[in-house]
Amino acid sequence: MKKIKKGEYSYLSWRKRKEIGQTILLFGISAAIFILGYITTNTKSNLLTIVAVLGCLPASKSAVSMIMYLRIKGCPQDIQEIISSHFGKDFGSYNLYFTSEHKNYEIHHLVVKNLSVIAYSSNQKTEAAAFEEHIKTVLKRDGITNYNVKLYQDLDKYLNRVDQLLLLKQENGGEDSVLSTLFAVSL
Repeated sequence: MKKIKKGEYSYLSWRKRKEIGQTILLFGISAAIFILGYITTNTKSNLLTIVAVLGCLPASKSAVSMIMYLRIKGCPQDIQEIISSHFGKDFGSYNLYFTSEHKNYEIHHLVVKNLSVIAYSSNQKTEAAAFEEHIKTVLKRDGITNYNVKLYQDLDKYLNRVDQLLLLKQENGGEDSVLSTLFAVSL
């Protein structure tokens, strides 16, 4: 079975299923330990109750992660089909969700090319200027400078801009390190 990587279109749905399953499993283990302790001692005051309560800590952490993933809507299928038919199936990164202290940014597609980070989101609540500043700050913190960051909310303008970038002479700007930094700070 092929491992699904962050940035692939199906990553978000796979990660949602994984988080749901992990959360159910962890809470189920805690419940089973509690029930086992109660059945064997006929009282809630036993050592297994403490173990079950402590087991709720990682289960709760998993539940928070699950809720974060369930909040992400992801790239609509029709937009993904337009982008993949235009550039190819494996071009760029899909379904990235960036969080900051003040805002969250849902990005449907992102391309790093020729010292530029170009992103698309159909979510009109995503503030372009705030997203651009956040990504510049993240890159600068990682020692990556000289990158232009632009968020488009119009699909045709986004596709045209990416086409323009592809026609330019390739500049080696460490695109892999930029992508790994962006993957590290996104869900």
